[in-house]
Amino acid sequence: MSEEYNNVFFELQNYMLNNDNIKKSLEQKIISYTGKEVSKEVSKEVSKEVSKEVSKEVSKEVSKEVYIFIPIEKDTLLWCYFILANGELKYETLNHKNILLEKQIKIDLVSLVRKNKHIIKTYKFDTITNIENNLANDNNMNIKTFLSLCAISNLNIIYINKKTYFEILMNDTPVVYLVSAVLSHSKYSNKYGFQLATDEILNDTKNTLYKLDKIDKPIKAMSGYKLEELIHICTRLAIDTRHKDTGKNKSKKDLYESIVLYF
Repeated sequence: MSEEYNNVFFELQNYMLNNDNIKKSLEQKIISYTGKEVSKEVSKEVSKEVSKEVSKEVSKEVSKEVYIFIPIEKDTLLWCYFILANGELKYETLNHKNILLEKQIKIDLVSLVRKNKHIIKTYKFDTITNIENNLANDNNMNIKTFLSLCAISNLNIIYINKKTYFEILMNDTPVVYLVSAVLSHSKYSNKYGFQLATDEILNDTKNTLYKLDKIDKPIKAMSGYKLEELIHICTRLAIDTRHKDTGKNKSKKDLYESIVLYF
C-alpha cells in the first residue's frame, strides 16, 4: 500500500503548485520583443527565485537583446497592470484566468477608480466616465485607463510605443517598469508586455526615443517648434530629414507634416 501511494505521489509531482513548477511556468511565458522565445538557459537565469518581490524582475534584461513578459491572456494590458500591482506570484496562482475573472477584476477596478477620483482628476489621462466605460464595456483596457490605474497604485511606468515613450513617475524609488506596445498580428487588438528597467535600458530609451509630454497629444502646433527641434524629433522617430528624390533638406513645413503623418 505504501509503495502504491509513493507511486501516485511521484506521478503527481509535475502538477503540484510548488516553486519549481511555478518557475517553469514563468519561463515558458517569457517572450522576446522580437517574438523569439528565450533560450532555456537564459530563462533559467531570469527566474531563479519565485517570490512576490523577485518574480517582478522576471522580465529584466538578461542579455544584449531586450526581453519582455507578455501575458498570454487576450487583454494583455489588464494583466500587465494586475501583475505590476499585485506581483507575478499572485498572477500565476490565480485559477481560471478567463473572461469571467477579467470582468470581476474590472468591476473591482471601477470601485478603485471611484475611491481615487482626486488622483484621476490630478493626472487627467482621461475622464472618470471614460475610464469606467472602458473597464465596464470594452473588451480590452486602453492605455489611458492603464496609466490612470498605475497612478492610483503608485507605480513608476515608462510606456513605449514604436519610437516614442511617455513616463509617469509616482515615487522616488529606482523601481521603474517599461510597458511596451508589441506588434500584433491583429490590427484590432494591441498586445502589451513589460519588463523591469535597468539603468542601461532607461538611458537607452531616453537617449534614442522621442518623449511625449502628453499621451493623447504627441506634438504641438508647428509654430511651437524651431527648425532644429523638428529635425531632432525626426531623428528620434527615424524620419528622413531630406527629400528622397532631390536629396535636399526638408523645409520646416515638410518636417512637421512628416511628423504628423507618423502619428
